Amino acid sequence: MIIDIFSHHISRAVGEMVARGRYYGPGKQYPYPARNADVEVRLGLMDKYGIGVQALSQTTPVLLGFRAAEAAAICRVSNDDNYTLCRAYPKRFVNICMISLFDMKSAMKELDRCIAGLDCRGVTVSSNQNGRGLDSPDYFPFYEKLVKHDLPILIHPIHWESYPLVDMDKGWRMMHVFGWPFDTTQALWRFILGGVFERFPELKVVAHHMGAMFPYFVKRMESTFNRHLKDKLPHHLSHYYGNIYGDTAVDGTLAAYPCGYAFFGPDRLMYGSDYPFGVEEGEAYIRDNLAGVRSMDIPARDMEKILGGNARKLLKIK
Repeated sequence: MIIDIFSHHISRAVGEMVARGRYYGPGKQYPYPARNADVEVRLGLMDKYGIGVQALSQTTPVLLGFRAAEAAAICRVSNDDNYTLCRAYPKRFVNICMISLFDMKSAMKELDRCIAGLDCRGVTVSSNQNGRGLDSPDYFPFYEKLVKHDLPILIHPIHWESYPLVDMDKGWRMMHVFGWPFDTTQALWRFILGGVFERFPELKVVAHHMGAMFPYFVKRMESTFNRHLKDKLPHHLSHYYGNIYGDTAVDGTLAAYPCGYAFFGPDRLMYGSDYPFGVEEGEAYIRDNLAGVRSMDIPARDMEKILGGNARKLLKIK
């Protein structure tokens, strides 16, 4: 069974809420196909490509430009709408709940609600929280609860505004193309060097876009660690790689798949499409990422794990 670990669902209600901002919606930075909210369209594409289950998550840049209370409201509606779809089609969808960490009291309350009543199988958070790193001690109670309930974090990248040359308008969308993967990379780096994985060794993090820069710069990372940072942690940098998982949402870039496989191995890499973004109302991402995974010359057992087995285990899909 194929499981899509990173498939976004922008419901009609969420679409109406985020349309009041300046980033999402028709004519804005991130248009998206409204038909992604039509379950028959979604199921039709899943059946066409043999996808048994989608893990429904929200794309966290929908929170861009909103204050803490507004972001929390968007999270609540998104989590409820995802659960409604999961409850109606329990064999086809599982719920990955979005949590804003702008206000920790609200975040913990929403996490409790999702665990208690929305069949939460994991949580999505932004790679930075209005410029704040994910290694902040303020977030430790959040991670502690995730570990207690064995729930993975799915990191989704988001804007960072400190470098004008990487700009959406004047920089030809460089923030989206290159800035986002960089922000995922800094989040992973801070999880390791900031001691989060040392403090919570059972925490599991799924890094969008195949671990961003980690698979491609692993030796550069280790060289820098060995020369300058060995005294910062009780273990070598590589000790913490096991906490990190990757999806395959690299839009069909064939050279990227074996590189990701070399870093993550057969047990921490999972098919992810990034639907409904991309051309053809998101269908191209479903198709091209599947083709990219299947292009790898790897053992059949490993292929089965990447296409579905690893996600089934991580998300407790029966």
